[in-house]
Amino acid sequence: MKKMGKVKLRRNTRVFGLLLPLGFVLGSLPAWAAATQSDLVIAARALGFMENGPKGDVTVGIVYDPTSNQSVQDADGVQKILSEGLKVGNLTLKPVMVKTDEIAAAKVGLFFLTEGVGGDGMKVAVVEKTKHIPCVTVDLPQVRNGACVMGVQSQPKVEILVNRAAAADSGMTFAAVFRMMITEF
Repeated sequence: MKKMGKVKLRRNTRVFGLLLPLGFVLGSLPAWAAATQSDLVIAARALGFMENGPKGDVTVGIVYDPTSNQSVQDADGVQKILSEGLKVGNLTLKPVMVKTDEIAAAKVGLFFLTEGVGGDGMKVAVVEKTKHIPCVTVDLPQVRNGACVMGVQSQPKVEILVNRAAAADSGMTFAAVFRMMITEF
């Protein structure tokens, strides 16, 4: 009986020894959730519920921090998804990259704030308020802190957050039916 226990222990040790390096590899992968095509489709559909919202061809300013690998990778992913013009309902989203220090001069109809922008996200809030340009992100803490009016997530379940104060400051209102489907705070 003791021999069987040692054999089983050795097998478990070998399996653990093989899986341990895999854990280090997986642990070193990015922890953020980059924007997906589903996220962008949900955001575009949600914008359709915005009173006086964007319509037709909309230039999307993909706001990124060039010093943040996370932000650059997310921006590259969003640009790739939108590169051919993503058509959703009456919108066609077309990308343009916007560095965080170029936000005020951007000629766009919509901002998409990438993850990894950090405190520079508040620069979007200023432009959003003065020029009434909506901002969407998958970085939900940026919605909570007021940098963006709307945040979307498609995984593990669809979630749409709207910062009520940021929306009011920016003069953005949403249809009542839409407000029943989202989380406002």
